[in-house]
Amino acid sequence: MTGGEQAFTSGMPSGVNPSLASGPQGLTRRASTRNPVMTTFSLEVFDNEVVPSSLGSISPVLRVASEIESERPRVAYLCRFYAFEKAHRLDPSSTGRGVRQFKTGLLQRLERVTSLIP
Repeated sequence: MTGGEQAFTSGMPSGVNPSLASGPQGLTRRASTRNPVMTTFSLEVFDNEVVPSSLGSISPVLRVASEIESERPRVAYLCRFYAFEKAHRLDPSSTGRGVRQFKTGLLQRLERVTSLIP
């Protein structure tokens, strides 16, 4: 053990592996448990609750899309497509908080729907 390691590990309880320590308190790093599937938005929550505040003006369009989805799925698709275009016009570089994630989720939903429409 080098002098630097000894100084670093001197404050840790015995039995703690220094290679797992990430700071002076001996905190260990956990492996990420995030599943890529979990990062996509659920369809029910997506339309009504995840709209970033900077894109609030598209909320009514998405609300209408949700309301008419069962009766007129193609019109609902067009509403969502319009909402995506408007979101892109409002923040083309996706710099607002949560905008990039929102736009990506909306685009993924549009792509899933197009694969279902004959």
